[in-house]
Amino acid sequence: MKRAQRITNYIFFTATILIAIFALVFGIYEYRRELSFRVDILHSQLQLNNYHYVDGAGEEGIRVTVIDTMGNVLSDTEEDDVSHMGNHIGREEMWKALQSGSGYAIKRASETNGEKYFYSATRFGDKIVRSSVPYSAELTSSLEHDYTFFYYTASILALIATAIYFRHRYVNSEQEKQRIKRQLTENAAHELKTPAATIEGYLETLAENPDMPEDKRQEFIMRCHAQSRRMSRLLGDMSTLTRLDEAEIARPQTPIDAAVIIRQIEEETASQFAERNIELQIDIPESLPMTGDASLIYSLFRNIFSNAIAYATHATLFWVKATVTDGRYQFTFMDNGVGVQQEHLSRIFERFYRIDKGRSRQIGGTGLGLAIVKNIALQYGGSAYATTTAGGGLTIKVEVMKEG
Repeated sequence: MKRAQRITNYIFFTATILIAIFALVFGIYEYRRELSFRVDILHSQLQLNNYHYVDGAGEEGIRVTVIDTMGNVLSDTEEDDVSHMGNHIGREEMWKALQSGSGYAIKRASETNGEKYFYSATRFGDKIVRSSVPYSAELTSSLEHDYTFFYYTASILALIATAIYFRHRYVNSEQEKQRIKRQLTENAAHELKTPAATIEGYLETLAENPDMPEDKRQEFIMRCHAQSRRMSRLLGDMSTLTRLDEAEIARPQTPIDAAVIIRQIEEETASQFAERNIELQIDIPESLPMTGDASLIYSLFRNIFSNAIAYATHATLFWVKATVTDGRYQFTFMDNGVGVQQEHLSRIFERFYRIDKGRSRQIGGTGLGLAIVKNIALQYGGSAYATTTAGGGLTIKVEVMKEG
């Protein structure tokens, strides 16, 4: 599974990089193509002015210079005396015009006044007419690249990258679900093996010893019954986790009252707490309305109560408190028993994680109770975590949204 995830990650990042490179290369190409297009438009406009000038109708405000094919300046619309103007034969626009009939040069400084111009030259027989416009803010603006394409490309790239990212997350999520399912199946098979083998052993003994004393027979039958109940609880917990993993629960469902559910569990477990000499204190409001699945909320609270009954060793108090903040309920379940060592606190919500495996199996625990608690809390937009009670013991805090 890790190898598959690495391959998926590699494909995701490779695809993203390739798309980014493609967008960059295509963007540079488009930039140069569009700049060339804009230059060609300006060059064509100035070429037209050259023709008009020859016809005696040049546009005012555009500097025009007439040069012979040897590069000597014959006239200039901005200079009365052109004798000081050097030979122009080496100018870019000049040799282009001599070779192909027309040419241009971008952003070259004039030797006469030092200003930068855009030059466009046209050959007419033994003369070359050259129009030039200052490389002003207006001209710069006209030659500037239109970044609309870049914005468009960036938006498309972002959309593609987002789609790939969510597809990547979906694949990883599906892989993680498969890993969890496989792990759950493997752990469940291991957990079911012990009670199944125990039941098989007792039944074989009963079948092979028809004359077994009645009291012994009843003992074996009761042990088989206990193990079958353990298997039933395990299968029920696995079913709940599977439903949660596959998000089959549509929320919200119906109005429920968490306070009523907690008090119902209090009545159901009061005798068990009393047998262990644990005082049960419930400090919650009269009503805690919310929307959701009543059976799931019951399962969430019931598992925490059952966990305290089974594992709050030497505790004398189990205290339940509820507070309301920002549309959330926070439930605190605290005992003053021996508690849980720090290294176990972050793992007690893992599936099949047991601190004392032997004792957990002995009392019939499935190892899934707190995992169910956490998963239900997550389904209801909340969280579940454990801390050490001040003075000793375990505190479990659960948050859920009021509106499921």
